[in-house]
Amino acid sequence: MLVVLPSLCAEGTPVLTLDLCDRWMALGIEPTIVTLLDRPNDLAPEFRDHGVAVERMRLPVRGLGRFSSLATATYELCRRLRPQAVLSMPLGWHSFMFTGARGAGVPRTAAHVGNYPPAGQDPRSLSKFRCLIQIGRPVTDRLICCSSYIQEGVIHHFGVSRAETEVIYNGVDVEAFSRRAESRATPTGGLLERGPVTKPFVIGMVARYEVHKDHPTLIRAAALLRREGRSIEVWLVGEGSRRAEYQRLIHDLDLDDTVKLLGVRRDVPELLGQMDVFVFSAKPDEGLGVALIEAMAARTPIVATDVGACREVLLDGQLGDLVPAADPATMARALDRYIAQGSPRDPLRIEQARKRALTTFSIDEMAIRYARVLDVA
Repeated sequence: MLVVLPSLCAEGTPVLTLDLCDRWMALGIEPTIVTLLDRPNDLAPEFRDHGVAVERMRLPVRGLGRFSSLATATYELCRRLRPQAVLSMPLGWHSFMFTGARGAGVPRTAAHVGNYPPAGQDPRSLSKFRCLIQIGRPVTDRLICCSSYIQEGVIHHFGVSRAETEVIYNGVDVEAFSRRAESRATPTGGLLERGPVTKPFVIGMVARYEVHKDHPTLIRAAALLRREGRSIEVWLVGEGSRRAEYQRLIHDLDLDDTVKLLGVRRDVPELLGQMDVFVFSAKPDEGLGVALIEAMAARTPIVATDVGACREVLLDGQLGDLVPAADPATMARALDRYIAQGSPRDPLRIEQARKRALTTFSIDEMAIRYARVLDVA
């Protein structure tokens, strides 16, 4: 089967897809990755080392011609490789890719939906996506939603039937994540020796530096905690288009020695194992929050914003503290409770969170269900 990615950036969906490819190949399925952009290309060596072929579509960057070029390129690729199914991780452009795939005789197609429709925030964007979804309906077998919250939004805002959607949670290798989190990593990548270490209270967040996340709220909460004299350090793991904006905000709030932009990291489990509290500050269009599941697997206490995806993952606050979105003061108070108590790790809550990650958000279960939907199992 073909799996379409925007690029091979070493974060989020491409990393998840690399893990899925290992599971699919163990099931006797041969995945081929198709990228729409040449850069970033960080994960190309890893896909190659895992024995996964990578194809690249070199398309026009601008102009309406790119849509027909996308359909034509997909048609030619499918005629050459003869896949049984095409899975598109980008939403919207899948309509043109699947038109080409169907023309080449591909029997099954599905598109991943990872974010809530931009309702109420960007009417033009919502209209664009609704139009693209409608164009693609005749050639799309399933819209695979990464949470029930996303599924309800897709049905309501995009005008599709429930039968055209499927909920499959994004997954994590919980056991492997837990083992790695028992190690401890430094922000610069080296391992620390076990044993007591005198250090500030570490607050961390793992997420792309993009508009659907809300790093500024956490940064402002850190400023409030510093103002109260708290000894803290904030690690922001990720990369994205808003890096320069965050750097300016950190500098303006005099937090250069407190908030660290760590960039892309491949030792996230180890970093989570060293954090005293994990924060997931997101906006209502967040789809699921794989980083939340990773924190659950790593047995790290969680503070998250009270949006649909976080409520679903954390069982309405049973497995982590929920605070109002875009509210630095309330987030600071929630974090300060952990700081004052030395980040007590409630054993029962931690184990319940890990058990939910293991039973509900398994990477193996995700791989099997995708294979079934695409009829390549």
